[in-house]
Amino acid sequence: MERKFIKSVILALSFAILLTFRCEGKAQAEGGDTIRDNNLQIELRTSWSFLICHHQVMNIFKSHFPIFEMSIQNVTYGSKTWHQLFNYPAVGVTVIYSGVGGMPEIGSIFGAYPYMSFNFLKSRKNMLNARLGVGVGYATKKWDAHDNPKNTFLGSHVNALFSINLEYSRAVSRRTQLSLYTGMTHMSNASSRCPNNGLNLWQFGLSGRYFLEQPKERLPLEIIDNEQYKSWKKKNISWYFGFLYSLKDIDEYMGYGKHWSVYNLQLNVMKRVSQMSKVGIGIDLVYDETDKEILKFKKIDYKPIEILKPGVNVAYELVLKSTSFLFNFGCHVGGKDLCEGRIYQKLNLKQNVSEHIFVTFGLTTHWGWADYLGFGVGFKIN
Repeated sequence: MERKFIKSVILALSFAILLTFRCEGKAQAEGGDTIRDNNLQIELRTSWSFLICHHQVMNIFKSHFPIFEMSIQNVTYGSKTWHQLFNYPAVGVTVIYSGVGGMPEIGSIFGAYPYMSFNFLKSRKNMLNARLGVGVGYATKKWDAHDNPKNTFLGSHVNALFSINLEYSRAVSRRTQLSLYTGMTHMSNASSRCPNNGLNLWQFGLSGRYFLEQPKERLPLEIIDNEQYKSWKKKNISWYFGFLYSLKDIDEYMGYGKHWSVYNLQLNVMKRVSQMSKVGIGIDLVYDETDKEILKFKKIDYKPIEILKPGVNVAYELVLKSTSFLFNFGCHVGGKDLCEGRIYQKLNLKQNVSEHIFVTFGLTTHWGWADYLGFGVGFKIN
């Protein structure tokens, strides 16, 4: 089962890396000619870090240690509309390594993730930005009931990796920048293998960036007319029908070594409010096989229909041409077992593969606690 999870995460990472640079290598010049628009930087980052021990049993692992990262990123300069709307962000890929304090129970971690860096302030000399990334991480040690019972952070070698940083940068020459940053790196397998308390690393670091060629001048902002999106005409309404499948482990109830399936039907009705934003409402129907096992374990009677968990939610979609990020915040209105809680959140990466078909990769959480990671397909209208 872990091999299936490894293949799924690697597939998702490859998919995300392709999306990261998908449209960044080409632009249309006047007269229809294709030109290269790469504006590449390399970056080296090092940080002083410590483990966030959010359970008392983890306190024995409190320590401080370095994390090392290397990145390559493309700094957009306005060759596409979304570059300008997001104040010329950077997109890139990072590889990461840490010895995590040399603790034998935890070992070392390696990872790679694509990311996007959003600018709050961007002048010729000073920049303030937030960097968000999602990828895959590998831990050399994991929990084992006999050989490594103290490592309740991770139940698998391969995990999803999430990174969020706030960064201040200053240009010291036309091609060189230095930065100060702080943020968190999180590793988790989204309950595909328990225990799964998650590895949370808080960082304070320095970085240096260098343009491989002379940086390109930013193109001026274009005036965007959003009046066309104010109406409730059919062209501004989108319908998404999706199906996601997940594997889940509940070792704390049923013992180590088995997975269960989670099936999730989704319907989202979205109203476009700008060129890059949609808002709407959604309906979820979840069939989680672990609920049956938990109810049996608690000796609670149930009917098969009571395993279904319907939910309603509000939704926001950030649209980057054929790629988008869909956020849902909702409440389960039914279901016999609600031990994770009624309130849930979903984050889906959605990629259109044709006019009406899309593929999706999504994480479901309950107040930040990762429940399951799913992969699926869907059909869209408009």
